[in-house]
Amino acid sequence: MKFFKSIIILIKKDVKTELRTKEIFTSMFLFVFLTLIIFNFAFIGKEINQNLMVGIAWAIFLFASVLGLSRSFIHEKDTGCLEGLMITPTDRSVIYFGKAIGNLFFILIVEAISIPMFSLFFSEESFLRSPLQLFGVLFLGSLGISSVGTLLSAITINTKARELLLPILLFPVIIPVLISVVKLTIYLVTADPFINPNFWMNFLIVYDIIFLLIAFLTFEYVIEE
Repeated sequence: MKFFKSIIILIKKDVKTELRTKEIFTSMFLFVFLTLIIFNFAFIGKEINQNLMVGIAWAIFLFASVLGLSRSFIHEKDTGCLEGLMITPTDRSVIYFGKAIGNLFFILIVEAISIPMFSLFFSEESFLRSPLQLFGVLFLGSLGISSVGTLLSAITINTKARELLLPILLFPVIIPVLISVVKLTIYLVTADPFINPNFWMNFLIVYDIIFLLIAFLTFEYVIEE
């Protein structure tokens, strides 16, 4: 119980800090909004392939997530709070899970706001036909991005080029998640009979579990370095 209570305390701290500063949410939301406007003008008067539309949506979500993940530990690092968290009598994995769940929360909020906007800009209602299934895909995909991104953010926090290094490390590792969520979203939008949703859903779940376990086992060594 102490383990989970410590995680909840850390999440509340991050949420309160974000509500006060609005650094992470503002940067992520503005990026998504401006990118949607650019693509909207780029495709005016043109018929958009639904598969291409899904790929664009997830590419936007991924790049927006990087903006939030890159700032996961910056506030603690700059204010010296990270050292304070490390000397608390709790397991180091508490820091990881607190940060990962907080990042997941911010990513899901931005995605939840962006999906209706995406449908509005591109006059495409197919994203909203299966909201519960779509939320499941968004949750599992965002969980994979957050679990890997939080661990890599901790690795790059002490480097000078951390904003540049994080996406370089993250994108190759996150490719399986991106392929899975794109396939699943295309299936929800088009009901493509050549896509096996059970396979991609199970693949995504296994990926998330594996990287959560890897982060749980290695985060103590990562954060101490």
